[in-house]
Amino acid sequence: MANTATILPVSSEGFIWTPSGGYHRGLRTPAVVPSTPEDLLRPRYDVIVIGAGFAGLAAARDLALAGKDVLLIEGRDRIGGRTWTSYDEEGAKFEMGGAWVHWMQPQVFTELQRYGLDEFEITTPYSKNGEVLVQRFRNEPVRVESQEDQEAAMADTTAAMGEFWNVDGQGGRSVVAFPFDTRSSAAANPNYLAVDQLSIPERAHQLASLSETQKEGVIELASSFFGIAGEETSFLELLHMNSLCHFNNALIEETTMKYKISKGTTALALAMLKDFTGHRILSSPVSAITQRPDGCRVTLSSGKEFLGSKVISTIPANVALSIHYDPPLSSLRREGLSEGFAAAKIDKILATTSKDLADGLSITCEGGDMPYLTGFADGVQRKDQSLITMLSKPDVDLDCCDETIRLLDRLHPAGLGITSVRAHLWSKDPFSNGVVGCRKPGFISKYWEELRKPHGNLFFCGSDWAEGWRGLMSGALEDSYRVTREILRGTKAPDYE
Repeated sequence: MANTATILPVSSEGFIWTPSGGYHRGLRTPAVVPSTPEDLLRPRYDVIVIGAGFAGLAAARDLALAGKDVLLIEGRDRIGGRTWTSYDEEGAKFEMGGAWVHWMQPQVFTELQRYGLDEFEITTPYSKNGEVLVQRFRNEPVRVESQEDQEAAMADTTAAMGEFWNVDGQGGRSVVAFPFDTRSSAAANPNYLAVDQLSIPERAHQLASLSETQKEGVIELASSFFGIAGEETSFLELLHMNSLCHFNNALIEETTMKYKISKGTTALALAMLKDFTGHRILSSPVSAITQRPDGCRVTLSSGKEFLGSKVISTIPANVALSIHYDPPLSSLRREGLSEGFAAAKIDKILATTSKDLADGLSITCEGGDMPYLTGFADGVQRKDQSLITMLSKPDVDLDCCDETIRLLDRLHPAGLGITSVRAHLWSKDPFSNGVVGCRKPGFISKYWEELRKPHGNLFFCGSDWAEGWRGLMSGALEDSYRVTREILRGTKAPDYE
């Protein structure tokens, strides 16, 4: 990629900032691909797939390979959805959204092996050799803590987390008996739906053996997993994630923050697109889906319309109600989409530095008025460039405020030597409204069945609806397999409400 990075197309999304040049909009990425020439497009298709993230790419590919005439429609100017890779002039890559995979995520690992992309780079977010930097308030100096101090501060909370998970005396194993099968888990243990009603604080306050300080530590740590207030997060959502890690809390970090695809996430998206034999349209947001006896009419924001016998919508739950549906969605489905999820709006900032961070680095800013939350050294890209990944609060003007960006350089007593900053602010993204929709307490009991079933000939699909790795690439692929199977098997469309 180093020889071709300078001639890559530029997406309209994302920005780069440098100390000398300030802000520039758009990032180089091979994820920007052309649409099918307009004179080749047809007015009607067997299936129209909305969204070219991993769920949409997999569904479109597999349906076309099964002989269906498929049109893939994407609102962005690129493929990949909430996961895409950009490059600098020298070919160093930057994962702007979802980045990490693991062989314990079966669907994505299968796809990586299918395309020969199962080589990985390792991220060590909490290196035992690196510095630990803490600055919670803008007007206070950054301080350096030892790894021993950090580990000692966390030891009590880590031990308390064992009690937090142990809702059944078996570490949660009898509650989430089948991590990839919600119905079977609910049937195997009637407490499954009772646990679904608990928020993170409600579960923590059940633990009589813990002190109030320990409970607060557990609530803070557990809430940080999704970056959403604990009151808004179902305890079952966390317990389910722990079940996917074999009920081993230590594996959560390894499975979700350690291994990145060596050739980049966009390499996988492009490999899947290459196998897709249908038509595609990019830079074409959908405004309405209308179902009539002659089929499903998909209307673009431009006014152009296409007709499909079936439609798959991979639009994220956070923004699904931005589309006009006729007939309207059921009242329960609308309520589930508007009230059942809490949108995670943490933004990811990728900063380069001239410092050698091979030994690692850990940054903590939570608990004060700093715009940033946490960060870590994310690898050495070349001899004179290391990468720092930071997580930030939403709505702090990182894409337009030079002063806010420059706070990054102060997160080290000697300065971090920041040479560039890149980001795609998902919290402001009109196509996602955040990163993942986290399920609120009571979601499974009230909304899960309704949200996964078809609405006439319209099928909802994506990582938000997955049973396994929800919110990750593997979950998007898993759900695409489900919906593709339903369409190919001829699932009968239910009556409307």
